[in-house]
Amino acid sequence: MRIAILVDNYLTQLSSLRLRLLGEWGFSAYVYDWRILYDAGLSGTALLNNMRALGISPDDPDVLVLSHRHIDHTGGVRKLLDARSRPLTVVAHENLFAKAYAKDEVGEVEIGVDFTRAFLESKGAKLVLVREPYEIAEGVWASGEIPRSWGPSHTGAVSDLVPDDMALYIRHPKGLVALTGCGHAGVENIVEYGLRVTGADKLHAVIGGLHFMGLPEARVREAAEYLKARGPGLVVGTHCTGVSGIAALQAALPGAARAGGAGAVFEI
Repeated sequence: MRIAILVDNYLTQLSSLRLRLLGEWGFSAYVYDWRILYDAGLSGTALLNNMRALGISPDDPDVLVLSHRHIDHTGGVRKLLDARSRPLTVVAHENLFAKAYAKDEVGEVEIGVDFTRAFLESKGAKLVLVREPYEIAEGVWASGEIPRSWGPSHTGAVSDLVPDDMALYIRHPKGLVALTGCGHAGVENIVEYGLRVTGADKLHAVIGGLHFMGLPEARVREAAEYLKARGPGLVVGTHCTGVSGIAALQAALPGAARAGGAGAVFEI
């Protein structure tokens, strides 16, 4: 299985200069084996630039899964669809078009999607809105709404509990592979629900944002120790995991934690 990080806050690859990769606040990843794009970043500019740099055409994805409605994960949808010449299936939570807000250093800001259902339809996109787990292909699911039954949520400065937070679950021969956009549902909930949905008996990989930024240090350590106890082979904290969160993962899982960054490609 091959997964590429297309949009991330960071650039960590030595090839970033040669490939002219761009970073921005947001996340997107591409799962080659099933031609699934997971999230679309903030602007669309970084997404399309980095796709082309890695040899991925805007027409390559068959399915776009949106982890949640926040603009740093959905803002690239318009430019992606404008750049395509064929229809795309878009899988998202039923809450996709609900308003969303966050507070930053200046004050409250709206961070919901910047497109409408009518725009998607005008581009020939097939919109699939879900609440329960949705099987995209054999062994691959959009999680639907993740129960908060095993640990705390990671909602940070946003104004709601982000019920639309969805992971992408893949049943791998070595265990569960979970992609997460921001991890608002909380890492314990994401992983434990993924094991239940996929029927996997162990965790193999977690890739994506875990929203450790702004959390108390004790909570970050607790989450990292939880992952350590699950014994994954690969953990890649991106985006809102934050620098100190990534460092905590490196300390707790020195054999499994790897650097993310736009342009990083993982063979799993």
